[in-house]
Amino acid sequence: MATPKTEKPDLQNKVHEVPHKPGVYLMRDRFNRVIYVGKARDLRKRVSSYFLPSKLAQADLKTRAMLDATWGFETHTVRSEAESVLLEGKLIKEYRPRYNISFRDDKRFLVVRVDLSEEWPRFRLARFKKDDGSRYFGPYAHAGALRQTLNFMRKRFGVLTFGRGAPTERELKSSTYQVPVRLSETTAEQYRERVEQACEFLEGKSREMIAVLE
Repeated sequence: MATPKTEKPDLQNKVHEVPHKPGVYLMRDRFNRVIYVGKARDLRKRVSSYFLPSKLAQADLKTRAMLDATWGFETHTVRSEAESVLLEGKLIKEYRPRYNISFRDDKRFLVVRVDLSEEWPRFRLARFKKDDGSRYFGPYAHAGALRQTLNFMRKRFGVLTFGRGAPTERELKSSTYQVPVRLSETTAEQYRERVEQACEFLEGKSREMIAVLE
């Protein structure tokens, strides 16, 4: 165990070093243990809000207890909110901070499911992992932000998200700046490559996520 700090630092001054970028933040106690992990669209605004007297006065008991135990914090920037959702989930599973709600007990958390036995695999959201041969990723917090992450994956990798069954007429004709080739012009093998790239992104193995984690 790390040597405990004896004097609590002035964290309000440290906030000014935090960039106005999306990312995740980790709160640490006096023993340097991670006690909370969160994500933010704007790290400076989010982290600084914890140390505003007006916000602290309105905070619930859990937040007050967490801040009382916080002796330091660190931030990790990413390129988009979509990446912050995935990095947050990865770090919560790694550190299991005591002030994060249990993934296992809270119904607000979701997993991403892709059934590779389908002719055109789709990435969907699910409440629980099942032993059905599908690939699952997560769990992740923030259902709304996770839906945005799937939309980001659709545009970034050209994969199908949500829905069921074969691609619709609209999906077959769709293309994006990142993936200009329409789905109707893509072979099943080429589409599987897109799916694998999206899976690597969810696993944190893509070049984008590896750059963040290194």
